[in-house]
Amino acid sequence: MKKYLLSTLADGICVVLLSVCPILCYASAFSVKLEASVLIMAAVLFSIVFSLLSAFVKNNLKYALCMTVIAFVAFLVFVFANERIFAQANYAINKLLEQYSVYLSVYSNIKFASYIANNATGFFVLVSLILNGLFSFLISRIKSIKIAGLLSIALLVPCFVLVNTLPDLVPLLIIFTVLFALYFSSQTRQLNYAHSGVITAVCAVILAVLITVLAVINPVADYERPKWQDNMLNTVQALTGMKTYNGSGKISSALAEVGNNVSSEVDFSNAGALKQTGTKVMTVVTDLNGRIYLKGMSYANYENNKWSVLTDEQANDYPQDFQAFIMTANYQERSTVTIDTVNKESIVYTPYYLASINDTFSPVCDVLVSNSDKATNYSMSVMPFSESELDNFSMDFSSQVYDYDNFVKSYYLKLPYDTKLAMLKIAEENNLTGVSTQNIPQAVKQFVSHSASYSLNTQKVPDGRDVAEWFLNDAETGYCMHFANAAAVMLRALGVPARYVTGYCADVVDGKAIVTSDNAHAWVEYFDERIGWIPLDATSSDFEVPQATESVQTTTQAQTTSPTVQPTTQAQNTKPVKTEVKAKISTPAIIVIIILLIIALAILRIILIRYYRKYSFTHKDYKSRVICIYRYLNKLSVHAKVRIPKKIENICTKAKFSTHNISDKEYKIVLNYVLTFRNKTIGKMPIVKKLYCIIILGI
Repeated sequence: MKKYLLSTLADGICVVLLSVCPILCYASAFSVKLEASVLIMAAVLFSIVFSLLSAFVKNNLKYALCMTVIAFVAFLVFVFANERIFAQANYAINKLLEQYSVYLSVYSNIKFASYIANNATGFFVLVSLILNGLFSFLISRIKSIKIAGLLSIALLVPCFVLVNTLPDLVPLLIIFTVLFALYFSSQTRQLNYAHSGVITAVCAVILAVLITVLAVINPVADYERPKWQDNMLNTVQALTGMKTYNGSGKISSALAEVGNNVSSEVDFSNAGALKQTGTKVMTVVTDLNGRIYLKGMSYANYENNKWSVLTDEQANDYPQDFQAFIMTANYQERSTVTIDTVNKESIVYTPYYLASINDTFSPVCDVLVSNSDKATNYSMSVMPFSESELDNFSMDFSSQVYDYDNFVKSYYLKLPYDTKLAMLKIAEENNLTGVSTQNIPQAVKQFVSHSASYSLNTQKVPDGRDVAEWFLNDAETGYCMHFANAAAVMLRALGVPARYVTGYCADVVDGKAIVTSDNAHAWVEYFDERIGWIPLDATSSDFEVPQATESVQTTTQAQTTSPTVQPTTQAQNTKPVKTEVKAKISTPAIIVIIILLIIALAILRIILIRYYRKYSFTHKDYKSRVICIYRYLNKLSVHAKVRIPKKIENICTKAKFSTHNISDKEYKIVLNYVLTFRNKTIGKMPIVKKLYCIIILGI
């Protein structure tokens, strides 16, 4: 009885884990908020009820009646709380659609609830109840581990198909640990249910220990999505024509994936006085000399004193697979820029003018370059472009370049009507309207840079004023944000495609530059159809680029803040964290360890099955022994397609259906035959079927 209760307890724990962990995987993969503690407690209560029903209600009719009562109670709860559950279901489904809409022609947001929920705890509790009932019925009642395994895997499919995010490893590993443990005990579960709990517990403990060891060697916190998964995803996208972040991907989803406090907009209404902290951000080593600009983000849309990135709808018009970060001209000379960041950045700070982009980086349209591998040290090949040498460049006149030219002219000339009128008035008053198109960028730079003095102690723009118009007409001081904004808006008003850019600016001295948070900067890019985007720094001439030495303070944190909202400084509030070096095993070694682990567990399973089979054949009364042998013979005969001899079948049916006892002689006849029959039939099977019967079925 104790062993039977232990098996029931083991099954109950497995049911809890299999009903909770897929939900946690879903929540982590799609960033769905829920209260995990509430979900787990509810799942435990559900599992206790279902386990007791499966263990003690043997009559199928009574069991069905009990399940009907539980379903009715759940329905009543749903009726009284349907608005809340509907809202939470709406929230959970929209989180999934938000990811899938990047690749498929589906809605990114639907509404079927009366109000908007901000978590899905209640909905997932209801889902947990349904999963509890299903898994309890499959595992404890009908003992069908295969169906339970297929159901568990099916629940995980949405977390792995198409999406660029992966579920948390802990619940994922727990699911596979439980499934393996149930699989190893499946044969015992059929032959002797009372012993299955021990086998399940032992296998689960062994697997948990091995997985824990692997987790210690390779911490979950350091886990990064394997590159082969991204390559496979890109291959599928290329074959099916689905959208990708390298082309017309959704900007909002890409920014959400990049994270790292990257802001999709810069609001000048909040641009007041700034302070500097001088925290080290990166080291730049290059054979270039002079000033270097490292671009982080570019902003396309200007309205209500705000710059924002391309919208999802605008990104759909971006030329597929066009690399806007690579120079659209060829030049024989090459230089190398090597960047070593203090922290793991989510975006790449790119110098001008790139000759190519590393395969490990992922451009997001022409907005930013995602550092998907979180590399802290990388080199980039650049062309030392000079506008005076423009005639020495070999131009690229591919169809994609023309498509991008049209894309730029469609979205990088737009301005609010009132702002454009104000800029044209200022331009006319300062003799900028008569300048030739090629000379406009330099003329605008000269005008804007002399319109005010440089100072971090600049007041906010007055309410109701356009920041560009206010800065050029009335402001006495400004910093890089103000100069860059005014130049970008003025260029657009004069018909030159331009955009606002943030990143870092530093002076290279003796082939090296120490970049700190004080070097965060904003400037303008204007578009030249012969070359592409060209940087234009319209900041006042009295601006001095901060210089730092190796002794500068270094603040290490999980991720640094991208210089977007306040581009001249970065607030670093975290305390210095000591960097620990952890020993890691290479990916091939991990794969080998996992393969060896699976082989070892398969061998252990075969040994345990054979041990309990031998035990059931030799340690019970003769009648029970023959019944166990008969079950085994039936399974073997089905796969071997060989009929059991009449004499043996008569003895077996006598044991199974008759009240007569089995004699010692009859038992020995059956026992001797089963050993001969197994060796004879297994030996004649094809190699694949033989391995299937021995390893998978444990025959």
